[in-house]
Amino acid sequence: LHGALLALASHFAQVQFRLRQVARAGPAEQQRLLRDLEDFAFRGCPAPLPHGLGAAPGEREKQEQIEVQKEKQKELILQLKTQLDDLETFAYQEGSYDSLPQSVVMERQRMIINELIKKLDMDLSEDIATLSPEELRQRVDAAIAQIVNPARVKEQLVEQLKTQIRDLEMFINFIQDEVGSSGKAEDGHCDCGGSYKSSTRPSGNRVNPEDARRMQETGLQLMRRVLAVLQIFAVSQFGCATGQIPRTLWQKDQDNQDFSPLIRNLELSVERVRQLALKHQQAEHVICSSELQDVPLGGRDELTLAVRRELTVALRDLMAHGLYASSPGMSLVLAPIACLIPAFTPSPRTMHPWELFVKYYNAKNGQAFVESPARKLSQSFALPVTGAVVATPKQSLLTAIHTVLTEHSPFKRSADSELKALVCMALNEQRLVSWLNLICKSGALVQSHYQPWSYMANTGFESALTLLSRLSNLKFNLPVDLAVRQLKNIKDAF
Repeated sequence: LHGALLALASHFAQVQFRLRQVARAGPAEQQRLLRDLEDFAFRGCPAPLPHGLGAAPGEREKQEQIEVQKEKQKELILQLKTQLDDLETFAYQEGSYDSLPQSVVMERQRMIINELIKKLDMDLSEDIATLSPEELRQRVDAAIAQIVNPARVKEQLVEQLKTQIRDLEMFINFIQDEVGSSGKAEDGHCDCGGSYKSSTRPSGNRVNPEDARRMQETGLQLMRRVLAVLQIFAVSQFGCATGQIPRTLWQKDQDNQDFSPLIRNLELSVERVRQLALKHQQAEHVICSSELQDVPLGGRDELTLAVRRELTVALRDLMAHGLYASSPGMSLVLAPIACLIPAFTPSPRTMHPWELFVKYYNAKNGQAFVESPARKLSQSFALPVTGAVVATPKQSLLTAIHTVLTEHSPFKRSADSELKALVCMALNEQRLVSWLNLICKSGALVQSHYQPWSYMANTGFESALTLLSRLSNLKFNLPVDLAVRQLKNIKDAF
């Protein structure tokens, strides 16, 4: 009787709880809750467990009683779980229970575990209950290793290829330096046109041309072997071969391919400088160095400002169209690892046009040409190096670049300032078109630093040179050291 009363009171309390849910629920939920209440009410009370019988049962009866008790226990556990879920859900909806109901949490955890099993490709065909926690941990580690280890191996291979590429670039630079230093003839002639003879230089410091040629051949053979090994390694590991350099290695900027506005700006600036120069010549007004000393900031007349701020800027923008900085020696190693290059260099680094002049200066061994003993003596005594022979455009360009570097580099001037100084010097010597023509006709510079769609690569800078030729017959006397004059004066003062 006590057990039956307890079961009846529990059942009645559950009916009251469900009635309260129905009363508080909305119109859409009331019908569902009423159907659940009807099913629960007609389910009946769980019968109390028998505690004893009048006669001693036999073994078979005991076994039957145990089975009946187990079934009733299962039913009672299921009912308790259902009641607990209903209570948690009701409390969460009412706001008195902060965390999610346990059933919802377990459902979401089960979904996450199933997705992880699919992604990791784990074999859990066996019953999880039969596996120990350590065995489950080992299986998860093995499945993760199958995904992580190949990525780590590929990352290590990429790092090794990067290291080998850097070593190749350093070796190529070393070979170029060795060959460039041996480019002088036995009598001391520079390969850039300077004619002088040195009788005091010891013969032991010169490199034999035959040794230089042999060194170059040995270096090229070594590079071919290394590149062959790199190609085999890349094909075996990454599945890429030579000739597969993607067309998207240098991404084209569709908006910047139109160079007509740049040509228009250059034409306007050339015409403005031309009109100002004619106006100055008609008034017989020439800017001289003595007058510039009296100007506080120097050279701020209309013609100088037009050349430095308009003409040079327009020329710089046109030369910078499609200009990029390439890595030395990179063209030799593109083929074996073409499939990896987009990951290394997503976009080329832009390059200032002044750097193009500096590269031309270095490629032509300009420092050795300018600093030759004969030219040092000629500068000291103000004598021409080659007598009455006029310097070639190449020689004058190398000298001009050396002068700009010597005056501006100690004061850390910008590339724009150095380019403005070079343009002013070119206008003063009436060599602007000839100097630019040397840069444009340098095939190595154009091919290695200009995009195929650039203005320089498409037209050879012909129309720009035609525009600039309008200034060739005008005489200029522009200040060249305007960006460093004040700094030089401060340095001289102290």
